[in-house]
Amino acid sequence: MAEILPFRGTRYNNQLIPDLSLVISPPYDVISKEMQDALYERHPNNVVRLILTKDEGDDNFSDKYTRAANYLRTWRSEGILIEDHQPSLYLYEQEFKTPDGARKVRRGFFALVKLQDYQEGGIRAHEHTFAGPKADRFKLLQATRANLSPIFLIFNDPDKEVAPLIDERMDATRPWACVTDEDGVIHRLWVVSKKEFIATIRESMLPKELFIADGHHRYETALAYRDFMRSETGARDGKQPFDYTMVYLTPAEQDGLVILPTHRALSKSLMADINLRECLDELREYFDISTEKVDFAKGEAAAAKITKKIAELGAKRTAMALLEATGKVHYLHLKEDADPNDLIDSDDIPEVVKRLDVSILHQFIINRVFIGNPDFELEEDDCFYVRDVSKLFEMLRSKKATVAFVLNPTPMSQVLEIVAAGIKMPHKSTYFHPKLADGLVMRDMSLEMAKKRSRG
Repeated sequence: MAEILPFRGTRYNNQLIPDLSLVISPPYDVISKEMQDALYERHPNNVVRLILTKDEGDDNFSDKYTRAANYLRTWRSEGILIEDHQPSLYLYEQEFKTPDGARKVRRGFFALVKLQDYQEGGIRAHEHTFAGPKADRFKLLQATRANLSPIFLIFNDPDKEVAPLIDERMDATRPWACVTDEDGVIHRLWVVSKKEFIATIRESMLPKELFIADGHHRYETALAYRDFMRSETGARDGKQPFDYTMVYLTPAEQDGLVILPTHRALSKSLMADINLRECLDELREYFDISTEKVDFAKGEAAAAKITKKIAELGAKRTAMALLEATGKVHYLHLKEDADPNDLIDSDDIPEVVKRLDVSILHQFIINRVFIGNPDFELEEDDCFYVRDVSKLFEMLRSKKATVAFVLNPTPMSQVLEIVAAGIKMPHKSTYFHPKLADGLVMRDMSLEMAKKRSRG
């Protein structure tokens, strides 16, 4: 059951900031230090100052979280950020290119969703979370009392109940904003406050289960904040602003819902005592292996050649490429009679997870064949997670890594199967592309709480 609500969004005043490309940002968890600096320089009101504020000599009286809250209050008082007059749903379209050059469109909408604990079954997760990022996001939420970044949720819409409603509204009206980011992704936002449209969407969404695609840490932070506020206020009726969080919802049945792979590179120190020739001989028991020489200096062309080959091999069963610094590329194609249950001998890992390419890579190839220890846990400096294959080439040439693995993306069908079963996927199994843009619409809970208090 998905209980959604419209909300009075907080948006940039486009009379003061007509070019919104100057103030939007990727989500905090993909922003490097260099990107943070660039966003700070791009505009004094860039949303990065809210979602990922810089450390500036923090002490007991001022830290990055209180600075974010001060930015939010100041921008609101100066009219840089303004609140919508009517509760609305915010329709959102992203037009983009995939790495192979295909043009795609993803459509969905921003709304509030009532928070549910995972055991209730209405909202499901597929990633493990970590204490550090949750503590960071909790402090930010506590200081700002605002949902600054949407949580990315997927829902099944096989009977086309919701998607045509969104399409019809988008196709019939002009968007409020059309912004192109530095990666060439076009972001379009519509503001819809019509009560009949909202009521129809709410009713259509009510029976649906929701799956978290991106934003697991933020979702669990929202749960923790809800519980904290219930304890602080004693309000447990489920109707308070903190009982809801801002999300982006998109149907699974669309061509624009794209998952990209996250590739792996293994460090020189990890591979120091590993005989790669012997490992390849052992892998031949379960994999058909072909080898060719690739000129890594050709960058994107070489990357395209490798990804095309493993995509063809992986159409029916696991395939990946193992890269050596010498330019040798070994294509590993799981044999037809090879059973992932035999490769991964663990009762703690569900069978559906054992079939994932990333599970076979980590649990079998790295842990069992390379390391010889099924329980081995990679340290942070042992394995590098890379989305651009050409960057793997650079890491191999610079000797930052000794070998690398190029993977196929995890199919959406596998993701939905695992999430529906209530099972968590291995680390870095999915990368939904493109990321949502932060800064197009936000939700200020402090304003909602103030209005609720004024009504008594």
